[in-house]
Amino acid sequence: MNAKLKKSILVICLLCFATQAWAVRAKIRFLFPVSTKNVTDGFEDSKLKTSEFVLAFLMPISRNTQLGLGYSYFNARIEDPADSSEGYKGVFRAHLLELGAGYTGFELTRNISLLFEASVRIPVSGQAEVKGIQDSSEASSISGMGYFFGPGIAYGNMEVLLFYQRKNLSFDDLTVLRNGKRQDVALHSTEYGLGLGYTF
Repeated sequence: MNAKLKKSILVICLLCFATQAWAVRAKIRFLFPVSTKNVTDGFEDSKLKTSEFVLAFLMPISRNTQLGLGYSYFNARIEDPADSSEGYKGVFRAHLLELGAGYTGFELTRNISLLFEASVRIPVSGQAEVKGIQDSSEASSISGMGYFFGPGIAYGNMEVLLFYQRKNLSFDDLTVLRNGKRQDVALHSTEYGLGLGYTF
Protein backbone atom coordinates (compact mmCIF):
# COMPACT_ATOMS: atom_id res chain seq x y z
CA MET A 1 0.00 0.00 0.00
CA ASN A 2 1.61 3.26 -1.11
CA ALA A 3 1.82 6.45 0.94
CA LYS A 4 -0.87 8.36 -0.99
CA LEU A 5 -3.42 5.56 -0.52
CA LYS A 6 -2.64 5.34 3.20
CA LYS A 7 -3.11 9.11 3.61
CA SER A 8 -6.41 8.96 1.74
CA ILE A 9 -7.70 6.16 3.97
CA LEU A 10 -6.70 8.14 7.09
CA VAL A 11 -8.46 11.30 5.90
CA ILE A 12 -11.63 9.42 4.93
CA CYS A 13 -11.78 7.59 8.27
CA LEU A 14 -11.35 10.80 10.26
CA LEU A 15 -13.95 12.69 8.21
CA CYS A 16 -16.50 9.88 8.42
CA PHE A 17 -15.96 9.54 12.16
CA ALA A 18 -16.15 13.28 12.80
CA THR A 19 -19.33 13.87 10.77
CA GLN A 20 -21.41 11.24 12.56
CA ALA A 21 -24.05 12.63 14.93
CA TRP A 22 -22.59 10.83 17.93
CA ALA A 23 -19.04 12.07 17.34
CA VAL A 24 -19.63 15.40 19.05
CA ARG A 25 -16.30 15.82 20.82
CA ALA A 26 -12.68 16.15 19.82
CA LYS A 27 -9.51 16.05 21.89
CA ILE A 28 -6.15 17.67 21.40
CA ARG A 29 -3.16 16.41 23.38
CA PHE A 30 0.49 17.31 23.75
CA LEU A 31 3.00 14.77 25.06
CA PHE A 32 6.10 15.73 27.02
CA PRO A 33 8.53 12.80 27.53
CA VAL A 34 10.39 12.81 30.84
CA SER A 35 12.23 9.51 30.55
CA THR A 36 13.17 8.12 27.15
CA LYS A 37 14.95 4.96 26.05
CA ASN A 38 15.67 4.80 22.33
CA VAL A 39 17.47 2.37 20.09
CA THR A 40 17.99 3.51 16.51
CA ASP A 41 19.21 0.77 14.20
CA GLY A 42 22.14 2.08 12.19
CA PHE A 43 23.12 4.67 14.82
CA GLU A 44 25.34 3.98 17.84
CA ASP A 45 25.58 6.05 21.03
CA SER A 46 23.28 8.71 19.59
CA LYS A 47 20.37 10.36 21.38
CA LEU A 48 17.02 10.59 19.60
CA LYS A 49 15.08 13.84 20.08
CA THR A 50 11.32 13.45 19.60
CA SER A 51 8.09 15.47 19.67
CA GLU A 52 4.48 14.41 19.19
CA PHE A 53 1.04 15.92 18.72
CA VAL A 54 -2.28 14.02 18.92
CA LEU A 55 -5.77 14.95 17.67
CA ALA A 56 -8.63 12.50 18.32
CA PHE A 57 -12.38 12.34 17.76
CA LEU A 58 -14.37 10.72 20.55
CA MET A 59 -17.42 8.46 20.41
CA PRO A 60 -19.18 7.92 23.77
CA ILE A 61 -20.50 4.38 24.15
CA SER A 62 -21.56 4.83 27.79
CA ARG A 63 -21.54 7.58 30.39
CA ASN A 64 -17.92 6.89 31.35
CA THR A 65 -16.45 5.11 28.34
CA GLN A 66 -15.38 6.60 25.04
CA LEU A 67 -13.85 5.15 21.92
CA GLY A 68 -11.38 7.29 20.04
CA LEU A 69 -10.18 7.56 16.47
CA GLY A 70 -7.28 9.91 16.10
CA TYR A 71 -4.21 11.14 14.32
CA SER A 72 -0.71 11.34 15.76
CA TYR A 73 2.15 13.30 14.21
CA PHE A 74 5.58 12.06 15.30
CA ASN A 75 8.81 13.89 14.58
CA ALA A 76 12.33 12.78 15.50
CA ARG A 77 15.93 13.85 14.93
CA ILE A 78 19.19 12.06 15.57
CA GLU A 79 22.86 12.92 15.06
CA ASP A 80 26.12 10.99 15.28
CA PRO A 81 28.54 12.01 18.04
CA ALA A 82 31.00 14.74 17.07
CA ASP A 83 33.90 12.26 16.87
CA SER A 84 32.13 9.96 14.38
CA SER A 85 33.91 9.50 11.05
CA GLU A 86 30.63 8.99 9.14
CA GLY A 87 28.91 12.08 10.59
CA TYR A 88 25.29 11.05 9.93
CA LYS A 89 22.26 13.17 10.78
CA GLY A 90 18.72 11.83 10.51
CA VAL A 91 15.24 13.36 10.35
CA PHE A 92 12.13 11.18 10.70
CA ARG A 93 8.45 12.11 10.33
CA ALA A 94 5.51 9.75 10.74
CA HIS A 95 1.73 10.07 10.50
CA LEU A 96 -0.03 7.47 12.65
CA LEU A 97 -3.66 6.36 12.94
CA GLU A 98 -4.71 5.99 16.58
CA LEU A 99 -7.41 3.56 17.76
CA GLY A 100 -8.18 3.62 21.47
CA ALA A 101 -10.54 3.86 24.42
CA GLY A 102 -10.82 5.86 27.63
CA TYR A 103 -12.62 5.34 30.95
CA THR A 104 -13.48 7.99 33.59
CA GLY A 105 -15.80 6.03 35.90
CA PHE A 106 -13.93 6.60 39.18
CA GLU A 107 -15.04 9.98 40.56
CA LEU A 108 -12.85 11.61 43.21
CA THR A 109 -15.07 14.69 43.55
CA ARG A 110 -17.98 16.09 41.58
CA ASN A 111 -15.62 17.59 38.98
CA ILE A 112 -12.53 15.35 39.19
CA SER A 113 -12.32 11.78 37.93
CA LEU A 114 -9.60 9.21 37.45
CA LEU A 115 -8.82 8.62 33.79
CA PHE A 116 -7.49 5.51 32.08
CA GLU A 117 -6.60 5.49 28.37
CA ALA A 118 -5.09 2.95 26.03
CA SER A 119 -4.57 2.97 22.28
CA VAL A 120 -2.79 1.35 19.37
CA ARG A 121 -1.03 3.46 16.75
CA ILE A 122 -0.60 2.27 13.19
CA PRO A 123 1.77 4.15 10.85
CA VAL A 124 -0.03 5.36 7.73
CA SER A 125 2.72 7.33 6.04
CA GLY A 126 6.13 8.71 6.80
CA GLN A 127 9.27 10.32 5.45
CA ALA A 128 12.86 10.00 6.56
CA GLU A 129 16.27 11.20 5.48
CA VAL A 130 19.79 10.52 6.68
CA LYS A 131 22.81 12.50 5.51
CA GLY A 132 26.42 11.71 6.20
CA ILE A 133 29.87 12.79 5.13
CA GLN A 134 30.08 9.99 2.57
CA ASP A 135 26.48 9.56 1.33
CA SER A 136 22.77 10.07 2.04
CA SER A 137 19.56 8.06 1.91
CA GLU A 138 15.82 8.83 1.80
CA ALA A 139 12.60 6.90 2.41
CA SER A 140 8.93 7.70 1.82
CA SER A 141 7.24 4.53 3.12
CA ILE A 142 6.91 3.22 6.67
CA SER A 143 5.83 0.16 8.64
CA GLY A 144 5.61 -0.84 12.29
CA MET A 145 3.36 -0.36 15.32
CA GLY A 146 2.95 1.81 18.41
CA TYR A 147 1.25 1.42 21.80
CA PHE A 148 0.06 4.01 24.35
CA PHE A 149 -1.23 3.70 27.94
CA GLY A 150 -1.94 6.48 30.41
CA PRO A 151 -3.60 6.81 33.82
CA GLY A 152 -4.42 10.35 34.90
CA ILE A 153 -6.96 12.87 36.17
CA ALA A 154 -9.76 14.55 34.25
CA TYR A 155 -11.08 17.92 35.47
CA GLY A 156 -13.91 19.21 33.32
CA ASN A 157 -12.54 19.40 29.79
CA MET A 158 -8.91 19.34 30.93
CA GLU A 159 -6.85 16.24 31.56
CA VAL A 160 -3.40 15.49 32.93
CA LEU A 161 -1.96 12.00 32.65
CA LEU A 162 1.21 10.03 33.10
CA PHE A 163 1.84 8.01 29.99
CA TYR A 164 3.87 5.10 28.73
CA GLN A 165 4.29 4.55 25.02
CA ARG A 166 6.36 2.39 22.73
CA LYS A 167 7.02 2.69 19.00
CA ASN A 168 8.75 0.44 16.50
CA LEU A 169 9.03 2.20 13.14
CA SER A 170 10.87 1.01 10.05
CA PHE A 171 11.50 3.18 6.99
CA ASP A 172 11.82 1.13 3.82
CA ASP A 173 15.16 1.35 1.99
CA LEU A 174 16.63 3.80 4.52
CA THR A 175 20.26 2.87 5.16
CA VAL A 176 23.56 4.19 6.46
CA LEU A 177 27.07 3.13 5.47
CA ARG A 178 29.06 1.91 8.50
CA ASN A 179 32.60 0.55 8.09
CA GLY A 180 31.93 -0.17 4.43
CA LYS A 181 28.68 -2.07 5.09
CA ARG A 182 25.07 -0.98 4.56
CA GLN A 183 22.83 -1.02 7.64
CA ASP A 184 19.06 -0.55 7.73
CA VAL A 185 17.71 2.32 9.85
CA ALA A 186 14.74 1.81 12.20
CA LEU A 187 13.46 3.49 15.36
CA HIS A 188 12.59 1.69 18.60
CA SER A 189 11.52 4.06 21.36
CA THR A 190 10.08 3.69 24.85
CA GLU A 191 8.89 6.84 26.62
CA TYR A 192 7.43 7.82 29.97
CA GLY A 193 6.13 11.33 30.47
CA LEU A 194 3.38 13.84 31.04
CA GLY A 195 0.40 14.38 28.75
CA LEU A 196 -1.81 17.48 28.72
CA GLY A 197 -5.13 17.34 26.90
CA TYR A 198 -8.26 19.38 26.26
CA THR A 199 -11.61 18.06 25.02
CA PHE A 200 -13.94 20.39 23.14
